Amino acid sequence: MTEKLFEPIALGALEMANRIIMAPMTRDRAGPHDVPTDLMVEYYRQRASAGLIVTEGTQPSREGKGYWRTPGIYSQEQIDGWAKVAEAVHGEGGKLVMQIMHCGRVVVADNREYDADVIAPSAIACGDKVPGPDGVPTATAIPRGLETDEMPALIQEFAQAAKNARAAGIDGVELHCASGYLVHQFLNSRSNQREDQWGGAVENRIRFPVAILQAMADAIGGNRVGFRISPGNPYNDVDVNDPEATFAPFLKAANDLG
Repeated sequence: MTEKLFEPIALGALEMANRIIMAPMTRDRAGPHDVPTDLMVEYYRQRASAGLIVTEGTQPSREGKGYWRTPGIYSQEQIDGWAKVAEAVHGEGGKLVMQIMHCGRVVVADNREYDADVIAPSAIACGDKVPGPDGVPTATAIPRGLETDEMPALIQEFAQAAKNARAAGIDGVELHCASGYLVHQFLNSRSNQREDQWGGAVENRIRFPVAILQAMADAIGGNRVGFRISPGNPYNDVDVNDPEATFAPFLKAANDLG
């Protein structure tokens, strides 16, 4: 049966040479201004024999960064850097999608090297520590709870990140809805204690990721959009009691997007 692994397969618009998929792994190798480096180009080129590579988590904005030397996809310099990665992977016959990861409240300010808002559904800090620039676990910042009128622009930030990834030649995107980061913070009742249409009842808590997926699909086509979840993972201080109550409705809504 192992020969099946090496048979071609199509996932949406992606025609893959085999069924081996490389998971996203944070490498902390971006350069100044969170631009992909030549080391990253070579790293992904070396692994392009996989049918599909999912890139390391990549922030859609300055506010989305939480970790040391993670890459962005919101400036032209970053797009140009990722274009070199895409060219290298495609040159070896591989395909890649970019994992779009907004850390939300999971931020150590020293990891950023610039001033930017720390945002979250509610002004509740992450109870877990996060490695700082020296690798030592450090308490995270207290976030600012997002205002209701900020939500449409935030959703479009993710859609623009998807467009930027495609402009770099990357084949698709994966929305990071897991591991206690911003999207998961909206899904989770411990971190989301809002009283507007983006919090409270489960149909409100799933509204943010569903809206992002729809915006991404509108931007680059639903056949190039995927997402990641981790319903039972307590990483970054999320409550995992009865995850089915949240994730079953979310998966149904996401499935309806095609």
